[in-house]
Amino acid sequence: MEEYVDILDESGNVTGEVITKKEAHRTGKWHRAIHIWIIDKDKKKIILQKRCPDKNLFPNMWDISVGGHVSSGEDALTAAKRELSEELGLNPDDYIFEFVDVIKEKFVDGDIISNEFVTIYKIINDVNINNITLQKEEVSEVKWFTKSDFDNLKDELKVIPHIQEFELISNILGD
Repeated sequence: MEEYVDILDESGNVTGEVITKKEAHRTGKWHRAIHIWIIDKDKKKIILQKRCPDKNLFPNMWDISVGGHVSSGEDALTAAKRELSEELGLNPDDYIFEFVDVIKEKFVDGDIISNEFVTIYKIINDVNINNITLQKEEVSEVKWFTKSDFDNLKDELKVIPHIQEFELISNILGD
């Protein structure tokens, strides 16, 4: 089933145009996405997900705990809760979503131009990864990473370069 997204202007305002996510990525039109960081209660570790090998954008790369698009007509928090349930099989009602920021992010990978206004949430919780049910077409693995492990992934270019977010995450995670 095709996913439709609302198109935004360069300032993040909804234009009224609605197109498929695939078309937004083909043409580089601005649209909305969400990211969730799941951080342990001691703020020493973050869960990252590994993208499936058949993903169009950054296959086999480590990524933020949860990420996804905001569907047309949907608000960011609703999208975040939906994505948490879809990608990790976790009940969103069991968690507190704390708003972090909205950032403007641009990626080009092959034929895909991803121009997104990303609303970021964090969940501070000692999630047991054994209770996670992966959405197999999206996520191949999840793991807890310390700040040092996370820095190594960045140095080895094994994590999607969410540069603005990395600074924010580094400010939260302790050594």
